[in-house]
Amino acid sequence: MKNYFSKVVFLLLLLFITRLHSQEQISIGIRGTVHTSNVSEIHVDSKALIGGSLGGSVKFPLGYDNQFYINAELAYSMQGEKDGSIKYAQNYVNIPIYFRAYFSEADSEFFGEIGPQIGILVSQKNKELDEAYYGDKPQTLDLSIGAGMGYSFSRKFEIFARYNYGLTDVYKKYQGQQRTSILGFGVTYYFNSY
Repeated sequence: MKNYFSKVVFLLLLLFITRLHSQEQISIGIRGTVHTSNVSEIHVDSKALIGGSLGGSVKFPLGYDNQFYINAELAYSMQGEKDGSIKYAQNYVNIPIYFRAYFSEADSEFFGEIGPQIGILVSQKNKELDEAYYGDKPQTLDLSIGAGMGYSFSRKFEIFARYNYGLTDVYKKYQGQQRTSILGFGVTYYFNSY
């Protein structure tokens, strides 16, 4: 599964780089979210952890009709879950690559998006508790699939809601399936197209 997912992400990145050299205009922006994250089926009293993310976004068209795009992002994300009063917080650098479709060619319009995301663990809280309770630290790589909807105001300012579900277990040695689950609400502001 990881090998197949990696190939899909590689092909999307290759497409992205190829399209950067075309005559199409790309849009570069900044984005941020507020989200709740959790790890499914990790223990009985698992609760969502409120966090956020901040990063950049690059959107480039897949044609000349101003309707279909690839939206690639790079964001620092605060994720994890709570067990009672104990926070198991992990911070990731997330790289989602979404296929985005606007409902029409109008400048202000609704859109939907779907695509893979790679998360790279950069830090964690409660390392000792992770190893004592789960037998391991979180895996360095978190692969997930995301989908969302939003609204674009003149293709400059966008609001959106997204849900990401993990495709890989967070803790390799822990019994059972435990996947990340993130529901977020965010905004993106695009600068001039290049």
